[in-house]
Amino acid sequence: MRADLTMLGTYQYHQEPPMDCPISVFGGLQDSSVTEEGLSARQEQTTNSFDLRMSSGDHFFMQSSRTALLQDLTQKLSLFLHSQERHF
Repeated sequence: MRADLTMLGTYQYHQEPPMDCPISVFGGLQDSSVTEEGLSARQEQTTNSFDLRMSSGDHFFMQSSRTALLQDLTQKLSLFLHSQERHF
């Protein structure tokens, strides 16, 4: 928690060109500090695919939606790894 607060107090965003990699963003529907619109803005950080998934829960939705989140991440990583195997 201390590291999170330190980062929050010292981080400064610097504009850089978008990355060429897929980005998946996850959020909680009842999160009062991070909006779906705010999460959607991260699409500007990639020239590749972007996927936003909202789950039931607040800022700590990862605890209440752990199983669904891990299944989604596993599927995304598996698809990504299989697509990379075709390039070799």
